[in-house]
Amino acid sequence: MTFVLIFDPAVSAEVDDRVLPLAGDLISHTTAYTPQAASNLDPAAPVMCYLSDEQLKALLPKLSNQGFQLAVLPHKQALEACKGLGVGRSLEKAIAHFKGLANKESPEPVKTDILYCNHIPVFNSLVIGQTFRLTSEEPPERKGILGKKAGFLSRFFNIRPFRVEVDLPNDRKLKTAVSGIVVSEHRKSSLLSSLLLEDSAINDGMMHAFLISPRSVISMFYFAMGSLWQGSKLPPFGAHIKTTALTFTFPHGERDYLVDNRKFTGSQVKMHVQKQPLEVFPGAYLELPAASRPSQEVFKTSALPSGEAAEALASGTLPVIRHASSDEFKELFKVLRENAQLKSSFVVLMVLSTLIATFGLFADSTPVVIGAMILAPLMSPIISLSMGTLRQDRKLIWNSMSTILAGMGVAVLSAVLLTWLTPIQAAGAEILERTRPNLLDLGIAVLSGVAGAYAHAREEVAKTLAGVAIAVALIPPLAVSAIGLAWLNWTIFSGATLLLFTNLAGMVLAAAVTFMLMGFSPLKLATKGMIISLTLVIALSIPLALSFNQMVREHHITKEVEEVTAGNVTIREVKVINLNPLRLSLILVSENPLDDHQISEIKNEIEKQIQQEVHMEITTAISR
Repeated sequence: MTFVLIFDPAVSAEVDDRVLPLAGDLISHTTAYTPQAASNLDPAAPVMCYLSDEQLKALLPKLSNQGFQLAVLPHKQALEACKGLGVGRSLEKAIAHFKGLANKESPEPVKTDILYCNHIPVFNSLVIGQTFRLTSEEPPERKGILGKKAGFLSRFFNIRPFRVEVDLPNDRKLKTAVSGIVVSEHRKSSLLSSLLLEDSAINDGMMHAFLISPRSVISMFYFAMGSLWQGSKLPPFGAHIKTTALTFTFPHGERDYLVDNRKFTGSQVKMHVQKQPLEVFPGAYLELPAASRPSQEVFKTSALPSGEAAEALASGTLPVIRHASSDEFKELFKVLRENAQLKSSFVVLMVLSTLIATFGLFADSTPVVIGAMILAPLMSPIISLSMGTLRQDRKLIWNSMSTILAGMGVAVLSAVLLTWLTPIQAAGAEILERTRPNLLDLGIAVLSGVAGAYAHAREEVAKTLAGVAIAVALIPPLAVSAIGLAWLNWTIFSGATLLLFTNLAGMVLAAAVTFMLMGFSPLKLATKGMIISLTLVIALSIPLALSFNQMVREHHITKEVEEVTAGNVTIREVKVINLNPLRLSLILVSENPLDDHQISEIKNEIEKQIQQEVHMEITTAISR
């Protein structure tokens, strides 16, 4: 089998110097391309094209349905056609591949489709707007590595969604807003289709359209990063349409779009597939289906916004943080306003949970204290307060604070009465643990606030609220504060009260920030409330930092003392009773009783290790 070579006249010297010597007897004769070249070709003779993309776009429609058999060589300006047909960049390898096909007894070309955009053939892809590779219609000119990075970031944070109406088969219409659209004929036509498609063919009569509509820059970035290790799949904000014909109409005016990286402008883009008009000898890298089978249409469009959501998305640049939809906002606000109301059930549960916590604290029983945390209803009005603070909703703030203060007031009074009726006057471990708050407690409160806000905003995770209530532990410090008040013990009362307000402030701030990041309030509206909450948290952080520093010093001293070696004596259960002056409690374990001299030597070794004077409360034990 031999070919007629039709070539670009601009590269005639290259044809003589390279193509013909490489092809040898593969080429029977040559002809230079002209707009009328198609009329001079014989359908009975296979045609080999060494043409640019634009020349091929003009030639192929004229050869359609005429019985021509074609092969394409890698012209320097035919990158898109080569990608679409799986032809490599190496001229030598491409000619060797076609020689191998020609040497077969009955080489069969593949019947292929042609994808058209406004009557122009599309070899690779159509791109409208910005997609994951951030191909914009008119990329800014940047020079150097820093310039290219700046251009990338500029496009990334300046994505402008636009309104589009999509005419589907059977007179169906889709009205939405998107950031970008990619249309390709088969899997190898574009980067996006190669990532998302598992089954496609160049001769199935179908095209693939991907509509990308992220609600925020963060959601787009999160999916792009996640796909690196989770594998490629359609993003949760993407749509996939597989069909024979589509029309994209831009109701707000003309838009630029790219057909095989060539820029066009228009208010409407019509796409259709001409089924198998050509017979093409495929390139070495084109994926061919194992067997022909009927291709089904696909319309996965449920993730696209519509109505008010689409209008809002197309009103400006893509927000960095997702803005909640009006339906989400109304539903959440309804729940939060309901939670902010003072109800008899709330007061009853506050009293019961605080009394149970008080009993658990006196009994030094952790399970009982945990049960009180689960029963406590204080989480809901705190989350409502955070939303009110975020959106400067005075009514929601007032109702939430009134509910919180009323519930806490009644709970404290009931716990004080119970403490007076209880003969126990000694603070156990459960009580003392809540009298020395530090920065770790603030961290717990912040994360609990994040979890509480997220659980309220997402109905599917609301069942985790019990776990959040356990984590933040609001009721136990409230009960300890009441115990300290009943005992007139300032140390217990002040420590527990500081822990209580730490939890409250940390939760309110963290929940407000979480709601803002989820798009329930613009940053401008949230600024005042966030500043007030942050100021309060910073003020509380000062004593917490001092307490944390003290805790770190105690752990450091304990570790150093436990490392002291004193003959056959083992030092165990070291506790710091006081830092100034330093007083320790510890147990000395030995095989024989210890005398005063031996204890003095151990004391000297400890003072030498920690480099300061120490007072010790010592318990001795004999190991047998």
